Amino acid sequence: MLNIGISIYLWYKTEQMNMDCRLIANTPTLAAILESVYSMKLLKAKLTRIDNEGEFEIMRSTLNTVLISMKIRLKVDNLVKFVKITQKGEKQFNRQTKKFIQRYSTNAEDVEKYKPEFYLYLNAIEYVIYELNRMVEVHHHEFLAHINEDIQIDLSKSPNFDYCKRTFKQSGIDISEISGYESIVELRKICNDLKHAYIQEYSLSKTLKLKTFREFNRKILVDKVNVYILETPNYIEALAKTINSKYPKIEIKKNKNGS
Repeated sequence: MLNIGISIYLWYKTEQMNMDCRLIANTPTLAAILESVYSMKLLKAKLTRIDNEGEFEIMRSTLNTVLISMKIRLKVDNLVKFVKITQKGEKQFNRQTKKFIQRYSTNAEDVEKYKPEFYLYLNAIEYVIYELNRMVEVHHHEFLAHINEDIQIDLSKSPNFDYCKRTFKQSGIDISEISGYESIVELRKICNDLKHAYIQEYSLSKTLKLKTFREFNRKILVDKVNVYILETPNYIEALAKTINSKYPKIEIKKNKNGS
């Protein structure tokens, strides 16, 4: 009787292990899941509008320029606040550091030699450059998806600027004619220099068209950011309006039978 019980138990465990193996074999791997996600196409939902004249299917909607403008302005305002808070905090830290040296240093020259640094403030300026450039990239891709719903989107990578420019051109929109384009190009180059250049000062001096890299000072980026903060929202808003003008809303009235 004991042997029968042991045999049944062993048979049950063997079947359970076989079932687990089959489940594992049929379960998609993480790589397969990511591959399917990355290959997805951004598809637009079908929209309808109903009024006194009947029901209309919106074949192509227009970009909501008011909402786009609000989102961009809010993002820019938050970036400005971030920089101001960083600057104010670092100034306060420098004042406290100077007071500490005056109080505890036995050498009077230490106070005279002390020069406040603004590393955090300059890092905040660089962060604003990254975010503004990313803002342009995101809206480029969103606008292209609006024009062509079959566009292939790689969720693992940032959209290439030259690819977006070329695709806009094929759609009848020359972004080089949009107000603020030159500032956007310079912003992108500076962002790439900060992220990828082996010697940042040398690359940035070439981008900024300085005579020599010794002329470069990171405070130059502060003046540039003051321009980009104004030009970036204007460029995105102008591009959205151009797209709406080139691709107006298309509606088709539905019949009573739903066709």
